[in-house]
Amino acid sequence: MKTLYLMRHGQTRFNQQKRIQGASDSPLTELGIEQAELAKKYFEDEGLSFDAVYASTQERAGDTAQIVSDRTDITRLKGLKEMDFGAMEAQPEYLNPPLYKDGTGYRDAFVFYGGEDSMAVRQRMVDTLTELMENIEDGIQILVVSHGAAISQFFRGVLEKAPAIHGMSNCAILKFTFEKGRFEMHYVYNPVQGTYVYKKK
Repeated sequence: MKTLYLMRHGQTRFNQQKRIQGASDSPLTELGIEQAELAKKYFEDEGLSFDAVYASTQERAGDTAQIVSDRTDITRLKGLKEMDFGAMEAQPEYLNPPLYKDGTGYRDAFVFYGGEDSMAVRQRMVDTLTELMENIEDGIQILVVSHGAAISQFFRGVLEKAPAIHGMSNCAILKFTFEKGRFEMHYVYNPVQGTYVYKKK
């Protein structure tokens, strides 16, 4: 069995300004750095360490991964990037269309603006993380830092019955195990609030 800790980056300037942020990037705020430090403390308190650390190629994810793990040997993968919102990048969040209630995100709403389809994001996240887990040895424990929409689509893509989790808080931590080609999600933890948003029964 292999273990994956998948987490979202800390708060960024665009998050603070409530701007749409996908392919575009902005730096972590002071609060974002504090959130990452709280995630680091959670892992330390739980006695968790990582055999390897991965992040998307975006600065906010890489910086969060470095703070949380206290490492610089982070492998960056394009497949872990956030959804591309096309011409809507950096626009106010109130311009976002409503999410579909079945968990399929925005579907193709942003394709017209040169962005990605939510289902394409789901597929690349599933492909990237499945390949990653298949190519590590049993007993290995890794940390992966990605993004809210991308993570939401990932767990909905790999779980037979995904729990109803709406919104992925900054630095949310999701624990998965991977065995015989299948992912199992054990919990979603918010280190800022110090609460479990979801725990498998």
